[in-house]
This record gives sequence, structure tokens and C-alpha cells, in this order.
Amino acid sequence: MSLAGKKERLASSPEVFARELLARLKLRSAGELTALLDRLGLAVKEIDSDGFEGVVVCRADRRKGIIGIQRGIPEEGRKRFIICHEIGHFILPGHGVDGCVCKSEDIESWRKGAPEYEIEANAFASELLLPYKELAPLIQRKKATIALAKEIAKSFGSSLTASCLKSVEVTDEQCAFIYSVDQSVKWFRRNETFWHYIRGGKLASESLAAQLFNGATREQDGAVPAEAWLDSERLPPNATIWEDSIFLPHYNSAITILTVHKPF
Repeated sequence: MSLAGKKERLASSPEVFARELLARLKLRSAGELTALLDRLGLAVKEIDSDGFEGVVVCRADRRKGIIGIQRGIPEEGRKRFIICHEIGHFILPGHGVDGCVCKSEDIESWRKGAPEYEIEANAFASELLLPYKELAPLIQRKKATIALAKEIAKSFGSSLTASCLKSVEVTDEQCAFIYSVDQSVKWFRRNETFWHYIRGGKLASESLAAQLFNGATREQDGAVPAEAWLDSERLPPNATIWEDSIFLPHYNSAITILTVHKPF
């Protein structure tokens, strides 16, 4: 992404900008994206690209713009998240000054070292597609699981990854989200109540995610040794943590929700 000069500091969080946009347009969520895009003066085009998944080019006055998304993205929810991510660059102060070019590794990602403006656009897109006030009652009545995230993804037209991340963020449980690629932890995100340190590097053989990469099955959940995921000298003997993992073959990756059911 290219910015002209120093980026403006956001006066409030990206989530607040997303909520204010929905309120101004009198929408509960992004819902029907076509109507939202029309009201913002944005058009979407699929383009051939190997170097990025999303791009936005707009006029200096932000009255019109074009969002380009990589042709051939198989997951409809992923496409919708990319579009909302680019809307974030279009809306957020200091973003999109000279156009934005967003790599796949930075969309729907909270990886260490990702540019701040990409993290902000991800937070904006998450709230636009999956508003907190709409999801909180649903998630707080149930557990933050991949099964629930699938329901959310279907209802809100979001990706499974974004739905899992939002579930972890919203739940009152001690939860963390882990994204693994090629049998190694790529990045993770913990909610405010999950204070344990998550191990990086190659997946422990005791983890269910490691078994998914080995072709055991597509999806598994259950209690696993806490040390399979957590790096702490204070773990009591035989401590366990609940793991819910699913393998995404198209991306050679796995997403995992960890939940502390019994404090240790």
C-alpha cells in the first residue's frame, strides 16, 4: 500500500468507523454488498493478479473509486471480506491516498510485522461484515467453536477465518485463534481474557492440528495437553486445553480455536 506522507492518526478505532458507516447508511451489517458499494460510489472488478488479492483506487475527494479483487478466489466469504477490507482503505483517514495494493498474507491476518494500516483495514472489515452487537448475543449464548463460526459465516456471508476470529474476540471465554501453514504456526490472536503464551514454530505432534496436516481427518476437536500449544513453566502436570481445529486444503493451512475450560 502506498501512502503520501505521514498517515493520519485515527481519531477512533477502525471498528467505530465501521459502526458509524452502518449507522449513517441505516444498515445492520454489510449484508447486500452491491447496495453498500453503490451508495459509496465504488465499483468492483475481478482482475488477473499473482502479487495481490485486493486493490482500491479512488479520487482524491473519495466520491468514487474502483475495488479490484484477484480473479479465481474460490471462497465467496473471502471475496466479501477483501471487498470490505478495501472499503476500509477507502473510508479510514490516511488510507488509500495513492491507491492500495493488498497482499493475501495481510488480508484476514494479524501476523506479526503486518503493516498497521492493513491491520486497521482488517478490523474495519470484520466489524462491517460481523457487527459486534449482532454477534455478541449469539456467541455469548453458545461456545466459541468452529461449528458456530460456520453458522455465522453462512448467515453473514463472511469467511470461516473471519467468523472464527470474531467469535474468539466476542466470547467471554478464555479463547485464542491460531492460523497454521505447512504444519507451523503462522500467527495467532488472543482475546482479552486469554493470557497464556502460545508457542510458535512447528506444530506439536500432540496437537489435533498437526494430525490434520497428516491427513487423519478434515476436522477435530477435543482436550489436548496444554503444553502442545502453550509455553509456560507454570503449567501444572497433566494440564489440558480444548482444541477445535479444521484443515483448509486449498490454503494448506489449519485454523484452530483454543479454549481454557478449566483455569490452570
